[in-house]
Amino acid sequence: MSGLKLIPLVVFSILLAGCAGFDSLSSDIVAPTLIEKSPLPPPPTTIVSGDFYLKMILVINKEGKVLAAHLENSSGDSHWDSLAVEEIMQWKYAPATANNKPIQMKIAQTAHVITLAPVIMALCEIVCPTEAGADSVYAALQAGTAFDSLATKYSISSTSAKGGSLGEVDIHRYSDDVQSELKRLKPGDFTPPISVGQNFIIYMRQPS
Repeated sequence: MSGLKLIPLVVFSILLAGCAGFDSLSSDIVAPTLIEKSPLPPPPTTIVSGDFYLKMILVINKEGKVLAAHLENSSGDSHWDSLAVEEIMQWKYAPATANNKPIQMKIAQTAHVITLAPVIMALCEIVCPTEAGADSVYAALQAGTAFDSLATKYSISSTSAKGGSLGEVDIHRYSDDVQSELKRLKPGDFTPPISVGQNFIIYMRQPS
């Protein structure tokens, strides 16, 4: 049909469970937390419903990178499983810590695999290493200081060279907590500081 625009769908996973048996570990150990995920490959024909749950064993290193990923259950399509592991290896975590120092950890996680329409936003970020620093930047934003100038001066992200610009991104790549904050933004609005791993991030939705 002429003029019909097809919306591409992407496959993402929603984490439902964290570290298996983690409650038995020392209270001074903090588990890894997912910061950013890439989409999984299109679902295979073996998945006939929207209730596919993927069980994974992951090894997260001190930098929050996935060193190894093993699927505990199969989709029924070995090729899809291999492609899914390749994408999961690209996920980014805040590493586990013991006594506030990063450590490597093996974790078990369960994810609900779902197909979603992309939610694209043009975003900017300011990444601060401390909560106090992020609060100061947030106060400056509320007072009217330009976002890009603050990003250039205070952000520890590589995006600081571009005034904090992330470009257009599908917000499903972020954790559920970050997504909920981003969905509230109108063009030109910015979030309060959000704790993401060991950093604090302020996001702004770029004006149209």
